[in-house]
Amino acid sequence: MALIAVLWMTAALSLLVAGMLAISRAEVKATQVRSELAQATALGDAAIQLAVLDWQTRSPAPDRLLHTDYLVEGRPVAVRLVPASGYVDLNTASQALLAVLLQFGGGLAPTEAETMAKRIVDWRDRNEVELPGGAEAPAYAAASVPWRPRNGSFLVPEDLMQVLGMDFDLYQRLRPLITVWAGGAPGINAYAAPPEVLYLAARGKQEVAYRIAVARDAGEQGVDLTQLEAGFIRNGTLGTILHVEAHLPLEGGRSAIRGRWLLLGAHPGGAPWRTIAVEPVRLRADPARS
Repeated sequence: MALIAVLWMTAALSLLVAGMLAISRAEVKATQVRSELAQATALGDAAIQLAVLDWQTRSPAPDRLLHTDYLVEGRPVAVRLVPASGYVDLNTASQALLAVLLQFGGGLAPTEAETMAKRIVDWRDRNEVELPGGAEAPAYAAASVPWRPRNGSFLVPEDLMQVLGMDFDLYQRLRPLITVWAGGAPGINAYAAPPEVLYLAARGKQEVAYRIAVARDAGEQGVDLTQLEAGFIRNGTLGTILHVEAHLPLEGGRSAIRGRWLLLGAHPGGAPWRTIAVEPVRLRADPARS
């Protein structure tokens, strides 16, 4: 009996030690992640400031999105500057463009994408007349959700979560493709659009989006855009709002990404730009530059 008791005690102590080791490893990992996030925030913000300063002082002025690289405190940081006009604006995009966004960007079936596109239009339009298959206040009441469509503009991208049928996973897939700050004419500025948005304008033709992105990023003038959906493309200037992302390489092939939305131009106090929105640092397992 004494031997059995000793064996039970040994097993219990082994489990206790294993549990303590697991907790210790988890705490070390959590501390490492917090340190990485803090460094990425500081280094990313510094690189963003440098990149925006370069953007504003560049001659001639930029006419497309830019990729730049910096060395901040001895760490390489890749920065992508994308004018807001290069994204799908929830306030001005046509129903057809929203459906393509939801299908090719959100992964919905075509019929589901059409339905959600109508619900987005119903949420933002100024009337309370429901589109066929859309959703106005009665549909929200029938679904027992505590909110109703605004019948006004999306103020922040997160407002999209209030559209009936939108869930967090779908929103997360759409978030890198959308904005509410592009303003102006509806559609996408192809010279400002990142490859993942060009993919939408090409109706899911990856090779078309890739070819245009490569030619544009190489500095070519008069890039052939004829294979993009004409109704999805806007002309005109880039605008004064930038989405700037800093990509900081980490160990293990990962990267940390820090993002800011900035309004360029003189502001009170002499600031050359103003922050509209700040995106928390997110960690990614693929290479630093997309």
